[in-house]
Amino acid sequence: MDARTDARARAQDLYRIALDDAAWKPEVLTEHRGWSGTEFAEALQLLGRLGLFVPSPDTRNGWTALAPDTALRNLLLEEERHTGALLGAVQQTRSALAQVVADFQPVHARELSSVQMEVVTGAANVSAALEDASQRVEEEVLSLHPGRALPAEMIEAGLERDRLALDRGVRIRTIHLGSAAAVPHMAAYLRRLGGAGAQVRTAHTLPLRLIVVDRSLAIVPAPQPTDGGIAAVVLRSETLVDVFRGVFEHCWAGASVLAETAGGGDLGGGTGEEGADWRPTGRHRELVRMLAGGLTDEAMARKLGISERTVRRLVSELTERLGAASRFQAGVSAVRLGWLDD
Repeated sequence: MDARTDARARAQDLYRIALDDAAWKPEVLTEHRGWSGTEFAEALQLLGRLGLFVPSPDTRNGWTALAPDTALRNLLLEEERHTGALLGAVQQTRSALAQVVADFQPVHARELSSVQMEVVTGAANVSAALEDASQRVEEEVLSLHPGRALPAEMIEAGLERDRLALDRGVRIRTIHLGSAAAVPHMAAYLRRLGGAGAQVRTAHTLPLRLIVVDRSLAIVPAPQPTDGGIAAVVLRSETLVDVFRGVFEHCWAGASVLAETAGGGDLGGGTGEEGADWRPTGRHRELVRMLAGGLTDEAMARKLGISERTVRRLVSELTERLGAASRFQAGVSAVRLGWLDD
C-alpha cells in the first residue's frame, strides 16, 4: 500500500476504536499498535477534516466520534453557512457598485464632457478655426512656429489678426525658428509684429507647432490627411492646455529675443579671424549635437527648418574647420574639443 492508503487505513482503525470505546487512549495506538506520533496525528487530522471526529472537553482523549450521516449533515450546514456569507458579501459589493454608479458616474461624465476635441481639416477650415480663436481670446496668445518660413501672402492675414488682438490689450508671445527669421520677408514680418507690441523670440529647434489661447484652448497639428492637405486638433480643456503652456514656457526660457539672432550667418570659412578659439553657437551648436547623434541630413534639416542642401553645406564647412575626413571623425573631434560640454 502507498502512504495515502496507509493513512486511510489507520484513520479507519482509529474510528473503529473510538466507536467501540469512547474513553479510548492514544497509547493504545502509539504503544500497542506501534504507530508513530506523526501517523497518529495524520489519522486524527483526516477524521477531523471529514467531520467524523469533533473536539469534546468531556472525554479524556478530547474527541467524540460521530456517525457518518451526522458528520455529513454538519459538513453541509457549514458549507451552507459559508455560502450564505459569500452571497451576503456579493450582495454588499453589488449594492456598493450600484451606489458608485449612481453617485459618481455623473461626476465622471461631467469631467469627460469638459474635454472637447475637434479635428479640423483643410486650409480654409483651419484658417476659420484660427480666426475664431483670435476673436475669443481675452488675455494671452502663445505660439510656437517650427518649420520653414511661410510665404509672404500667408503671413499677412496672421499679422492682421494679431494686430487686432493687440489693440484689445491681448498679450502675444511667439517663438519662431532662427532659420525662418533670417528669411527677409519673414524677418520684416517679425519686426512689424514686435513693433505692434508682441514679444518675439527665436530658437534653433522647436518641438511642435502650437497655439495656446488663454488657459482654455490649444491648437496643435493633426496627422496629415490622405489627400495631402493640412489638419489641426482644437482642444478645449484646462488640464491639457496647462500641459501645452508648460511646453511653451520651457521653449520660451531657452529662446532668444529677435534682435539677438535675426540675420545670423553661417559657419564661415575655416581660416577666419576666430582661429582655433572658434566654438559653435546657436544653430551651429545644435548641428554639432545632431551630427554627433548620427541624425540624417533629412532629420537635421527638418529640426532646423532649413533645406538638406544647406545642411550638407554646413556639415562640409564644419568638417573642414575640424580637419576631419568624415562625419564620424568630425563628431569625435567635437567631443575632444569640448564643443558638446554643457
